Amino acid sequence: MSEDTAVKQKGDFKSKRNIILIILIVIIIVFVGILNYFTSKNLYNGKIAQNIYIEDVNVSNMTKQEALETIDAKYPTKKVNLSYNNEYYTIEPNQVDLSYDTKDVVDSAYNLTRENSYFSNIVTYISTKFKGHDFSIKVSYDEDKLDKKISSISKQINKSSVDASISVTSGIYVKESQTGLKCDDKENKKLIEKAYKDKNYETIALKVDVTQPKIKTEDLKSIDSVLAGYSTTFNSSIYGRSYNIALALKRCSTVVMPGETFSYNKATGPRTISNGFQNASVIVSGTYQDAPGGGVCQGSTTLFNAALLSGLDITQVRNHSKTSSYVPRGRDAMVNDSDSDFKFTNNFNHPVYISAYAGGGQASVKIYGSSQDKVSVSIKTDNFIYNGLPGAKTYRTITKNGKSETKHIYTAVYQE
Repeated sequence: MSEDTAVKQKGDFKSKRNIILIILIVIIIVFVGILNYFTSKNLYNGKIAQNIYIEDVNVSNMTKQEALETIDAKYPTKKVNLSYNNEYYTIEPNQVDLSYDTKDVVDSAYNLTRENSYFSNIVTYISTKFKGHDFSIKVSYDEDKLDKKISSISKQINKSSVDASISVTSGIYVKESQTGLKCDDKENKKLIEKAYKDKNYETIALKVDVTQPKIKTEDLKSIDSVLAGYSTTFNSSIYGRSYNIALALKRCSTVVMPGETFSYNKATGPRTISNGFQNASVIVSGTYQDAPGGGVCQGSTTLFNAALLSGLDITQVRNHSKTSSYVPRGRDAMVNDSDSDFKFTNNFNHPVYISAYAGGGQASVKIYGSSQDKVSVSIKTDNFIYNGLPGAKTYRTITKNGKSETKHIYTAVYQE
């Protein structure tokens, strides 16, 4: 090969290489131009990328301001309307500091194709264009304020149930029971929170439960007769003691349901001046001294004997340290604020009503109940001497439907 030919071939190679290089440069320039055009038109155009939704609003190609205005118009914070029984209640947004994070969610939508590297943003843009991307609006509110508002509405609706009651004058009269209302605050809060989250401000029907009274009218309709009664006497000129007996017995006038246990101490409350009792003579450590509530043991003793004679189940009773002047030994029931109480359980199939009162020097208790529960009762006390001290064992015999059963009630020993 001649030298001229070699030179020529070398020149052709350089020419081809230059042409290829030029083509590559042109391609790169075109690619960069297209890329710049693409990014300036789609990524860095000051608008949200295509196929992006906030909730059900298409915010594609919107500026942040346009998107924010659109979303705020579509999902404004509103008052919640609540209803019950044709009464209406509202919770205003400012009362619970209600807000939606519309600005934050618009920023997130705008930055979706801008927050990463250049090529990552391009990939995100392309993916979003074909697959779409959804954003949800988050709600915020002050839970404590919401709880307080719900509570204030509940107080307007809630109503306590009223037990049926009995009064005895010339006959037995039953005052009818009433059902109550109780708002289900926990469930109503869930309904309100769901409305906030769903941005659905249709009127919410409040969940309100009907509460039943403990003692219903029909329960007391069975009370038609006196099961038993008992009376004791006292010196009405001793004012403090007379007052305490009357107060204690008045607090014992109540209905006792089947299976329920009556407590004298619970019914009368602590023997204190603040609880209404006055100073009078009581037995303390075997000696008499003045203290609030003196005389209440005569009330418990009178009630004990009425319950004993009616056939009710005596579950707790104890005697005094000294023999009482108003009942025989073995028939008294001592109470105090610590460990001594008088209790009985209604073992009948129907309610009983205690009618207890004092006046004119007499303490009286009558137990009213169903004639179906009436039984024949006899009481026996066996007196004895224990270590030189007087005592008595008390027994009760109950006869019903021709069958009799005798039970020991308690054993009493007295200091004198």
